[in-house]
Amino acid sequence: MAALDRAALIVQARESIARGSKSFALASRLFDRRTRERAWLLYAWCRKCDDIADGQDHGGTMRGVADGAARLASMRALTGSALRGQPTGDPAFDGFGLVMRECAIPERYAHDLIEGFALDAREWRPRSEADMLRYCYHVAGAVGCMMAILMGVDPADEATLDRACDLGLAFQLANIARDISEDEAPIAATCRKNGWSKWTFRPAST
Repeated sequence: MAALDRAALIVQARESIARGSKSFALASRLFDRRTRERAWLLYAWCRKCDDIADGQDHGGTMRGVADGAARLASMRALTGSALRGQPTGDPAFDGFGLVMRECAIPERYAHDLIEGFALDAREWRPRSEADMLRYCYHVAGAVGCMMAILMGVDPADEATLDRACDLGLAFQLANIARDISEDEAPIAATCRKNGWSKWTFRPAST
């Protein structure tokens, strides 16, 4: 197994979180140095996967992609190599493999998050509350579990990880609610199309 330059990967991850999320970068300063660096490494992988899926560079305007399946396959392959400790040539993936090994984070969480991108690639749409929670788990709950373990929670402590997952779900649901507030009409139409006619959307107060 080739040795990875941890210090260089940390620098890359720090630059990624500084570009991609000022709020996450600020919040990471509350951690001790080791935990903070590990959080940066996890963030950089999540950010890179998101950018691969959406054709972006650290967020910004979504361009849309026509090769979603190919992008998903690349994401899976790079993540698999990183989890096996094989250098990928991409700091975001190499750093992710490093933090997964350092913290003994179960690989299933990485695969669960990628499944969220797979749902998007298939243009899957939730049609019930259970569907929505399923989606939120894949795109945010799994990250909550990885963050909890990174912060020192035992991977076998299911009760605590359940609560960490709940925090991830709440975070994603808040993002969805914010999007509805910012652009009610298209999202309301989508929800009605998906059979959520019991939901009522009103313009945000000004």
